[in-house]
Amino acid sequence: MDRQKKARNPLTLFIGVTTLIVTAAYINVFPPDSLMVLLGFFALLMISSTTLGIYLFPHTRHAILISSGLAVYLMLRLIGLRHPLYTLLLVASIAALEYLWRENY
Repeated sequence: MDRQKKARNPLTLFIGVTTLIVTAAYINVFPPDSLMVLLGFFALLMISSTTLGIYLFPHTRHAILISSGLAVYLMLRLIGLRHPLYTLLLVASIAALEYLWRENY
């Protein structure tokens, strides 16, 4: 028996691409000189990467983990923590969270 694929919602793709375009416009319009502008950027980045991830990946938890990992990585770079060990620790933390969530659900 062939297993049917779950139909993907094109609305999530539309929302993801739209927020990606809005994020690009936001970067071009506002300079990163205040905390509110940075918070807006990270919020738009999380929304766009999460919705695109929900469209691309079979599980929502993968999209949430990858988008939060991307945001944390960029925040670490923003505050000056650029050592490769931080990236390795972030990837290990994301893998541990995925393993923890997979066991519970």
